[in-house]
Amino acid sequence: MDLRKEVNAAKLTDDLVVDILSRLTYKDFCRCKCAYKAWSAFSSDPDYRKRLPKKVTTGLLYQARNKSAIPLVSLSRDDGEIDGILADVPHYEHLEFLDCCNGLVLCKYKSSYTSPGICRFVVCNPATRERRILPDTFVGTDSYRRTTILAFDPSWSPHFYVFNFNRIHFFSLVGKLEMYSSAGSTWLVDDEWDSEITFSWGKPHLFLNGMLCVEIRGNKFWCLKVWRH
Repeated sequence: MDLRKEVNAAKLTDDLVVDILSRLTYKDFCRCKCAYKAWSAFSSDPDYRKRLPKKVTTGLLYQARNKSAIPLVSLSRDDGEIDGILADVPHYEHLEFLDCCNGLVLCKYKSSYTSPGICRFVVCNPATRERRILPDTFVGTDSYRRTTILAFDPSWSPHFYVFNFNRIHFFSLVGKLEMYSSAGSTWLVDDEWDSEITFSWGKPHLFLNGMLCVEIRGNKFWCLKVWRH
C-alpha cells in the first residue's frame, strides 16, 4: 500500500471503517486485515468484533426417522464437532426438521403441554445461532394435512417467508394457503386460493427472485409471486 492510500485510510474514523468492513464476506475481511494492520486490531475490540464478519459454519443437517435431535455434520476440516447446533432452540422436547433454504432452517417444535390443534414453527440460522419464533397457527389435529415450505433469497430480500399448505385430508389438494413473512408479525391467508390445484408433494421446490415454484400434477409448475417488503 503506497503512502497516499495509507494517509487516506487514516482519515476514516474507526466506526466508519468497521461499518464498511462489516459488509464484506469473512474471506474478504481476512484479506483486508492483512492489507492494513490497523484494521486487524478491530477483531480484538469486543464492541467492534460483534459487527465484523464471522467465520461461517458449514455442514449438513439431518434428522433420523424417530424425530430425535438434529445434528450437524461438519464439512470443514477446522470446524470441529458441532453436533447439537440447534440445541438452544426453546421447547426442544420435540423438534422436527421440515425445510431449509440458503442457510436458514425451518423446524416444527412442541412440548408435552402443546395443544394438538396448534402448530409451532421456528426458523434458525445455524451459522449465527439466531432464531425467530413464528406465531402459532391452528391447523387441526392431523399431522399429515399440511406441508410447510421455507423460502429465503438473500440476494432478493433480507426477509424469509414460510408457506403453510393445508391439505384436504390425505389428498394432494390444498384447501388453504397461509404465508408468514419475517417482515411482519402474523400469518396471512390467501383468500383467492384455488383449491383445485393438485400438488406433487415430496418434489423439489425453488424460491428465486421472489418467485416460489412448486411442481404440480402433469409435470407442470405452480408459481407464486411474493411482494417484496
